[in-house]
Amino acid sequence: MRRPWTRVAGLLLAGALAAAAQAQETLRIGVLMSYSGVSALAGQSTDNIIKLYQARHGSEAGGRKLEFVRRDSTGPNPEVARRLAQELIVREKVQILIGPDFTPNVLAVAPLVTEARVPALITGAATQGIVGEKSPYYLRTFFSVPQVVRPMAQWAAKNGIKKVAVMVADYGPGQDAEATFSKTFTDAGGSIAATIKVPVRNPEFSGYMQRLKDANADAVFVFMPIGELSLQFLKAYADAGLKDGRMKLLGTSDVTDETTLDAAGDAALGAITAGNYSPLHDSALNRQFAAAYDKAVGKTPRLSLYHPVMWDAMHILYSALEAQRGAKFDPDKFMAHARGMAFESPRGPVSIDKATGDIVQNTYIRRVERVNGVLQNVEFDVVPNVPAR
Repeated sequence: MRRPWTRVAGLLLAGALAAAAQAQETLRIGVLMSYSGVSALAGQSTDNIIKLYQARHGSEAGGRKLEFVRRDSTGPNPEVARRLAQELIVREKVQILIGPDFTPNVLAVAPLVTEARVPALITGAATQGIVGEKSPYYLRTFFSVPQVVRPMAQWAAKNGIKKVAVMVADYGPGQDAEATFSKTFTDAGGSIAATIKVPVRNPEFSGYMQRLKDANADAVFVFMPIGELSLQFLKAYADAGLKDGRMKLLGTSDVTDETTLDAAGDAALGAITAGNYSPLHDSALNRQFAAAYDKAVGKTPRLSLYHPVMWDAMHILYSALEAQRGAKFDPDKFMAHARGMAFESPRGPVSIDKATGDIVQNTYIRRVERVNGVLQNVEFDVVPNVPAR
C-alpha cells in the first residue's frame, strides 16, 4: 500500500514537472517588417529595440521563452506580405505577429491573422480605419494620419494662419492627409489656396514650387513619406527661395523624421510639424530610454518614432503574456488584456482603445532647431490624448 507522504511527494513532483514544462515552453513570434529596400531601417530598428528591451526585461515573458522568426516584407508589397504571413503562420507556427508594415500589407494579411487567430501588433502603417475594422486581432502602436494632421490644422487655425496650400504625395495616406487637413482647417475658418498632389515616384518638384508661389498662401501643409521624397521636397522648397519667404512650412513628422534630418541639413530649419515623439521629449522615462539606446546602438541610426513604437509593442507583448502565466496561450485573452492598456511610454502617456485596438497618444507641435549643433525636432506645444480617428 502506498503511504500518504509518497502520494504527496508524487503530487509535488508532478506539479514541479508541469511548472518546469510551462517555463520551458517556447512561444514563436513572427516579425514581418522591411529589411531591404528604402524602408530597411524599419526592420533594423525593430531588431535593435527587441534586443534593447530583452536586455532589460529578459528573454522570457509569462514563463515562456520567446523565439522571433523574421521575414522581409520588402516594403509596400501586399502579395509578398500575404505569402510570408501565411508561411509564418502555417509553416513556422508563430502565435503572435509583429507587423506587417505599410497599409497595403496590413490589408492583405488581415484575413490570415483573423482566420488563424494570431494577434498582430502593427508598428508601421498610418492609414485610419485599418485596425479594428479589418481584424479583431490587430492592435496598433504606431499612429494614424488624422492623429497628427488634425492637430496640425487646428494649431494653424489658432495661430493666425488664414490661407494654406496643401501638397501631398498622391497615394492612400497622402489622400487621407489632404482630406483631413482641408476639412479641419476650413471648419475652423481657414481657406485652402491650392491642392497639389505629387506622384510618389520620380516627381519633378521645381514645377510644383512655382505652383506654391502662385498660391500666395500664408503656409504650405506638406505630407510626404519618410525618406527620399521628403528630402527632395525640402531641398526644392529651399532652392526655390520659399524657405526664407513669408510662407510657413507645416507638415507631419514624416517630413522631418530624425532618420533624414542630417541629410536635409539647413533646408529643414524652421519647419513646424506635428508628431508623436521627439528624442528630446522631456520626461525621465525618455531620458533613460534615449541613454540606453545610445549606449546599446550608438548615434546611428538616430533615435526616432520607430523606436518607442516598437518599445511599446514589446511592453504590451510582455504584459499580455504575463497575464497568462501558468496557462495555455489564448489569443483572445491576449487581445482582451492588451486592449484597454494604459501606460507611460518614452513618447508620453499612451493607451490602447478597448473597442478598436488603436492607440491614443499625445500629438506634439515641434520646430526644427539646432541643439548643440545637431538638428532636432523641438516640442513647443501639445495636444493630449488624441484618438486615432
